[in-house]
Amino acid sequence: MNINIIKHASYKKILVRSTNWLGDAVMSTPFIDLLHSLFPEAFIEICALPYIAPVFENNPAVNKISLISRDNGIKAAAAAIKSFMPWRELKYDLGICLPNSIGSALDLKKAGCREILGYNRGGRGFILSSKAPVTKEILCIHEIYYYMNLLRFFINDDTQPAINEVFGGISGGLEAAYKLYLNASEIEKARAQLADRGIIEGRDIILGINPGAFFGPAKRWFTDRYAATVRSLASKFDNLKIMVFGAAAEEKIGEEICAGLTGRAFNMCAKTSIRELIALISRCSLFLTNDSGAMHIAAAFSVPITAVFGPTDHKSTYPLSRDYKIIRREIECSPCKKRICPEGHHLCMKNIDAELVIQSLTEDIERIKSCQK
Repeated sequence: MNINIIKHASYKKILVRSTNWLGDAVMSTPFIDLLHSLFPEAFIEICALPYIAPVFENNPAVNKISLISRDNGIKAAAAAIKSFMPWRELKYDLGICLPNSIGSALDLKKAGCREILGYNRGGRGFILSSKAPVTKEILCIHEIYYYMNLLRFFINDDTQPAINEVFGGISGGLEAAYKLYLNASEIEKARAQLADRGIIEGRDIILGINPGAFFGPAKRWFTDRYAATVRSLASKFDNLKIMVFGAAAEEKIGEEICAGLTGRAFNMCAKTSIRELIALISRCSLFLTNDSGAMHIAAAFSVPITAVFGPTDHKSTYPLSRDYKIIRREIECSPCKKRICPEGHHLCMKNIDAELVIQSLTEDIERIKSCQK
């Protein structure tokens, strides 16, 4: 028997420190699936921030979801010191740190993980017992493989079937899929929310829109262009209904996009929980979005996506979907990956006009209409 398989069979309780962003959490779900494949007998617990934890609900690979709570001041310092004491209580055989920060690795240390696996960056090497190197290879492919590569490094056996299936498939163009799970009651509730607004699945074409981005304003296409796109499409297609999603910070943006389209466009910003957001997006016919967490949710349910990309790298965070379009303009300074345009001109977004997006969505809507006949 392979010595690595014998070794890793001893890991019975595993704690995963989740990412801190919605899109990254969705992109980490193939990692969770691979972890379960490699350690099928292990108890897998996810610890996550409260607004991220719902991403992992109903996931059959997850045994428990716990919420991260942070101490402050002297209490936090005392907990950190205690976690390094040799007599501390060890509650987990293995902790896996998906974020790159020293604080997230310390969360696992304080939780009582005997071993901690993570990328050797952020000055946290002294906390990690298994330090995965950050290679050029892993930074040049989709972000989902950045997370799964931690397990590849830890297992250290590319012939292992689950590892070989994932990383051997990349060269053949095969990609892993996001794993989000809704139960019947969540789907039924989403359908009722649509019906309450006069939206009927099968009759209406539902365009979901996500105009915001938690990362920062540089990722956001302009509100007036979203509004122009919606008005143009609504005038062309009588059975088109629009739902605008977002957090409280995007509520005003949603109002501007929906203005003048009473009964046709609905501002859902700040009106849904994360689970309700996932369920409603799953019912959409197509989706228009910035590079965002909602984009990856739509991809998880194979909703056709038109994604507007500016300062972020479309090569590493494109939606894993069978049906998506990336709309971007090639300029010298993009992708800069900055929250705010460092040049002050924001040309990566300004150069994307509404007509280009309208044309893309018109093609998709006409395709959907032809299938309804």
